[in-house]
Amino acid sequence: MELISNLIRQFSDVTYSFLSFALIISVIVFVHEYGHYIIAKACKVKVESFSIGFGPEIFGFHDKSGTRWKLSAVPLGGYVKMLGDSNAASVPAGQQELTEEERLYSLHTKPRYKKAAIVFAGPFANMILAVIAFTIFFSVVGYYRTPPVIGNVIEGSAAKQAGLLPGDTITNINEYEIKYFEDISRVVTSNPGTRMEIKYNRGNEEHSTSLTPSTIEDRDIFGNIIERKTIGITSVNIVGLKQSSFLGAVSLAMSETYHTMCLTIKAIFQIIVGKRSVNEIGGPIKIAKYSGQSAKKGFIMVLYFMAILSANLAAINLLPIPLLDGGHLFYYIVEAVIRRDLSLKHQKYAAIFGASILFLLMVIAISNDIRHLF
Repeated sequence: MELISNLIRQFSDVTYSFLSFALIISVIVFVHEYGHYIIAKACKVKVESFSIGFGPEIFGFHDKSGTRWKLSAVPLGGYVKMLGDSNAASVPAGQQELTEEERLYSLHTKPRYKKAAIVFAGPFANMILAVIAFTIFFSVVGYYRTPPVIGNVIEGSAAKQAGLLPGDTITNINEYEIKYFEDISRVVTSNPGTRMEIKYNRGNEEHSTSLTPSTIEDRDIFGNIIERKTIGITSVNIVGLKQSSFLGAVSLAMSETYHTMCLTIKAIFQIIVGKRSVNEIGGPIKIAKYSGQSAKKGFIMVLYFMAILSANLAAINLLPIPLLDGGHLFYYIVEAVIRRDLSLKHQKYAAIFGASILFLLMVIAISNDIRHLF
């Protein structure tokens, strides 16, 4: 009986996580694709279909302008297919096949600045969603602006060995200005395995030292065991630092969105050059797990997770990889430099290359997910 109840509980947890994932990712994808859609309509481009998900259509309808709005079976993304596209990835078809009237409403006959605006609108919409979600989270939960003063130095830590003491004020780490204690963790996380030059004030004198962060086991905001880089210091315990002003929350939300995007892009390049392990790449199973955990903690934690995911999606989509929005923007930059359109043959070869990279990343992500499960 206990085995059966455990299986039922595990099945219900998996189902809950999948449904949470489907809902959260659908909202983020809808915002992304609606960014493309609304700017495409403003640029007088005909949108043939707007899909949440890939694969077979579950249900859908046509609006007055002829756009097919649909929900598809595989909730791992979505697309807006515009007139003149040969497929959902906006690879252009032969424009000579269009009538003169259709050419007026084709994406690929528009000026490059309009095409670039349509492409950039998707990631930009995700940035806006991240800022809004972070703002609501910080307004409700509150946030800390702790001065970068060391409260305690952990015995045996990198900071202890480097000679840092309680009361020291950290001012710079590797040329990054430290305004708040929270900045220290951000800099350490984004520079794994890097020897750090630390400048600090002790009394009225400026000092400097160097250290390499160590790795410890910790728990994230959802209670999962993770590995975290640390230099081994804690902040001073000052009462009343928690704030919740709306303008402060907006400012912090914009900063958090920017830093999340920068950390995502930096982490990808660090994986490419070998500074980070490829095992850090997570896929849909990991996202589904976190989706379920955030949903169980309530709507405000769902917003927090959605903000992080939306900022990550914006950053990844801006990478100059064919098939991603950044790949299309890269095309337009190249075309502007060479003063002519890239041939359909070259664009299709690039699309195959981009699809191969994305497929490889998906295989790595899913294999990592499966390994972590067991």
